[in-house]
Amino acid sequence: MIISNLRMRNVATDMSPEDFLAGVDVWDSPTASGQYVTTTTSRNIATAYRCINVLSDDVAKLPLQTFISRAPGEVERQRADSRMQNIAWLLEVSPNRWMTPFVFKKLAIAWLVMRGAARIWEPPRQAGQRRELFLLPTDYTTPRVDGRGQLWFDVQIPGQELRSYPDIEVMSLLINSDDGVNGKGVIAYARETLGRQLANYGTQNRISGKGLNPSGIMWMAGEVDKDARRKIRQSYEEAMNEGGIAVFDPKVTKFEAITMKPVDAQFLESIQENDAEIANFFGMPLYKLNQGKQSYQSNEQQNLDYLNTTLDPYLVQWEQSAALRWLTEAEQNYMYFRFNRDALLRTDAKTRAETLEKRILSGQLTPNQALQIEDMPAYAGGNAHYIPGNMAMVASDGSLITGGNNANT
Repeated sequence: MIISNLRMRNVATDMSPEDFLAGVDVWDSPTASGQYVTTTTSRNIATAYRCINVLSDDVAKLPLQTFISRAPGEVERQRADSRMQNIAWLLEVSPNRWMTPFVFKKLAIAWLVMRGAARIWEPPRQAGQRRELFLLPTDYTTPRVDGRGQLWFDVQIPGQELRSYPDIEVMSLLINSDDGVNGKGVIAYARETLGRQLANYGTQNRISGKGLNPSGIMWMAGEVDKDARRKIRQSYEEAMNEGGIAVFDPKVTKFEAITMKPVDAQFLESIQENDAEIANFFGMPLYKLNQGKQSYQSNEQQNLDYLNTTLDPYLVQWEQSAALRWLTEAEQNYMYFRFNRDALLRTDAKTRAETLEKRILSGQLTPNQALQIEDMPAYAGGNAHYIPGNMAMVASDGSLITGGNNANT
């Protein structure tokens, strides 16, 4: 059986996506706020949750495409081939038997952001087995260099035998690396800020749990024993929790309500400041989180800035690592990988149509290529390139070529 044979070496097949994200946290000490911050508890913070999801979703929705360029100026996109099971098919159709490309890329980036590393393993091809890509669980994976200088990745899942994978079979994505082999996730650096926010959430929950009922101080006539104080306090709390009216007898000589407004203690400001700090750790602009006051920019300009400053480091690393691990030395001379960044920068229909028109009239695209971008059918004669008729080309001898004739100047 293909599955049973593969499971002899592939630890990833025995783990669900939920198992991957659950993982094991190495921090066993609380933060200064007294909170234990883990990759799981950090996702209970709305800002951290959204940062992780926005980053992983934005990378996951960008198609990772394979290109062939055998000569300068000649570029052809490799088409996915299910029969050959080429790398384009793995990346654009089916990375493995369980995951879509979106889920696969999202999971890899989520691991990378939270844990600092994502390891993608490609098993050696064997007769009768389909080609696949699997994610190795970062928390259970330890890089090791043997006596010959060969890098291995040891995977030790509790209750399972140790499995080792050679570096040549594993593509690594890293952030915050000090040695080029291990990485450190954003959560590790943001623990103190995340801890403060968890503590703030706890305070907010306690305040909300008491509703808007005021606390207070009662002065009683004479001495009241412990049991009597408990009964008086209980009766007052029951009356207020039920929305009733507390009735005091003559034994209560004075009652003073005590209320605490979070805003008076700069509580809300603290929460907002922590949210902004968390966003900075993730490199996430506040407009992506529906927060902050943003200067006016078009959506395209904002997305372009976000692409260049936040997403591109993840994308470029994946493109470069993929070329080293998923292409042979011969293929590296004429093949390469690119994320289709235009998928992120798609604008409204009017702007997109104007942009395509300019690219057609400047000779950058043929009409059929523009139609393909819009997922529309091609037409006969639409593969020609067009340029304005009043433009001329400068020949190698300095003459101008217009309309197919030479005109010396």
